[in-house]
Amino acid sequence: MAKVCWPYFDPEYENFSNRMNPPRVSVDNTSCHDCTLIKVDSVNKPGILLEVVQILTDLDFIITKAYISSDGGWFMDVFHVTDQQGRKITDNKTIDFIEKALGPKSQSTEGVKFWPSKRVGVHSVGDHTAIELIGRDRPGLLSEISAVLANLHFNVFAAEVWTHNRRIACVLYVNDATNRAVDEPNRLSLMEEQLNNILRGCDGLKSQ
Repeated sequence: MAKVCWPYFDPEYENFSNRMNPPRVSVDNTSCHDCTLIKVDSVNKPGILLEVVQILTDLDFIITKAYISSDGGWFMDVFHVTDQQGRKITDNKTIDFIEKALGPKSQSTEGVKFWPSKRVGVHSVGDHTAIELIGRDRPGLLSEISAVLANLHFNVFAAEVWTHNRRIACVLYVNDATNRAVDEPNRLSLMEEQLNNILRGCDGLKSQ
């Protein structure tokens, strides 16, 4: 099996950046009458969207709407969420956990692999692999993404997709033919290359 070398990402630089610009998290139960707004402002880094979605889904929250924006080095997001019964999140212990899990002391992105283009992120979650995609939206984009994964024999069994202001953010949960997480470096590298080419093509359309 060929060896795949990932670009080096200095964890001390990330720690310094987080100390200088710690994430800001707020849980708002007053702005909307039928859901809770969870607002996250932080330094933009690979895997940040996946980190937030993973924490919210682990809590069994239903994400009814999300507004996602990334401006230069800053990531801003607002999630509209309810519990499984469609009610607001009002339990103080749960709110405190959200603020700590997504706040300055969060360590949940340690397992995320980094790519220099910052369009694709991968995270192993139990028996499946979560793939994060962020880029410019256009007609047919999801079909092209699905075709890449199908050609590589990845099974997509769940997905979360948000679009806002011609941007798309997507988290796909996949596994292989044995219903296990994909851990083959060659397949992951090829998948990353092909998906990055698709997303770079979207950005190229903007500049034409």
